[in-house]
Amino acid sequence: MNRRHFLQITGFSFAASSALWSCQTSSRQRCTSDGTPIAKYRRERDQSLRLACIGVGGRGLDSMMELLAECDGPNPQFVEVRALCDVDLGMLDAAATRIPSAKRYRDFRLLYRDIQSGAIEIDAILISTPDHTHAFATAMALACGLPVYCEKPLTHTVAEARTIAAMTRTAEVPTQMGTQIHAGNNYRTVVELIRSGAIGEVSFADCWDKRSWCCGKLTPGAIVPATLDWDLWQGPTLASAYIKDVTPGNWRRYWKYGSGTLGDMACHILDLPFWALGLAEERGLRAEIRADGPALDDVGCPASLEVSWALTWPSRPKGKDPLILRWFDGGQISPTAQELAAKDKQDYSRFSTLFQGSKGFLLANYNEYLILPGALAATVTPPTPTLTRPAGHHLEWINAVRAWTMDLPTNSAMTGSNFEYASRLTELVLCGAVAYRSQAPITYDFDSGVISAANAKRATELMTAPCRDGWTLNPTDLFFDPTRFQIR
Repeated sequence: MNRRHFLQITGFSFAASSALWSCQTSSRQRCTSDGTPIAKYRRERDQSLRLACIGVGGRGLDSMMELLAECDGPNPQFVEVRALCDVDLGMLDAAATRIPSAKRYRDFRLLYRDIQSGAIEIDAILISTPDHTHAFATAMALACGLPVYCEKPLTHTVAEARTIAAMTRTAEVPTQMGTQIHAGNNYRTVVELIRSGAIGEVSFADCWDKRSWCCGKLTPGAIVPATLDWDLWQGPTLASAYIKDVTPGNWRRYWKYGSGTLGDMACHILDLPFWALGLAEERGLRAEIRADGPALDDVGCPASLEVSWALTWPSRPKGKDPLILRWFDGGQISPTAQELAAKDKQDYSRFSTLFQGSKGFLLANYNEYLILPGALAATVTPPTPTLTRPAGHHLEWINAVRAWTMDLPTNSAMTGSNFEYASRLTELVLCGAVAYRSQAPITYDFDSGVISAANAKRATELMTAPCRDGWTLNPTDLFFDPTRFQIR
């Protein structure tokens, strides 16, 4: 039998709004709600990995089909979707037409109940729900000792990101956050160029997205669609009246469920400088964060936002200026990119990232890069690749899961957007929203999770969110009594 024991939680506390887990495990074995090991789910090369997909409407359906398409390549991986889960019966039924053999659920807690009891055998979980349910669904997968893929941002709050990071270190399973372009050739080439010094030492990087997920409004008296279980959709958030057309995607416009354009896109775009500049690995990382935008609305996210992170860390040479990251959305782009475009009489708005180095500039988007000035570009030869080029973002995770189930040598960093990396990127992004919502600059310590600011109390409060009974990340909620839920 495999050696994974049930996660034995020995403590749980919030310290300055970061949740710390203290757990004991050995190696890979699924677990029941009372701590009894489930039979080993070891898979051979020619046996299908059995997936459960939580959230299968809108982006969720796309993610599931992308995974299956990547696995059905020249060297196919055997993957079978065994379970589908969605709170909207219409979306669940539509997904079931693609995978008619899958068992259907509306409440993912009941799916985990069946996994914990052994009623259904699942090897890995794919999560594509709205942001506010990411953490709870992910934590339950990790508590079961299951590999898990979750769409970006990894969590809805900073405190949740820290909890998921701690649980990931304990669970030691393959994880991946849905920053699909992280697996792309262009991003990897840009990382190699920056690290090789192609534009010299980088002093700042600007990122932007012209979209605007903004201005969510309440709609008193709106009627819940017949297919939607609104209570389940709200998940951990405090219960409130239905908002017209909030699903499948407009929840991004509301602080209660999303974080606007920053929350939707920054994990994709800030990922490039965060990765290239090695910020996930820096210990003692601190950021002074400023955010500007329209007048704060407590309900809806802003039409545009500008955020800056001034980053320092102990190994950075003394006397050197902080490394600056900046974010612009809602029709705004980098002022430096605008200045370069005016000087060169070119349109650089198709790009989404700009690095400034001591020798010149590098502009990039998902699929291309441009080094400026041209004289510098003529001297740059792309370095010998040092990063692997996976066949796909989902497939990178599936390959890691396959190796894990076969007891091949693995580690939690086998995937590029593993949760150890992704949680810190998520913290960076969500602290930008905290700075805007607290309406004052903040300083954030990534190691301790502590905020210091003139209004630190308000900023610290924003690192968490009010939570309904039964939906916390406390062990008592994650290791639930399977009899307390009624099947809907």
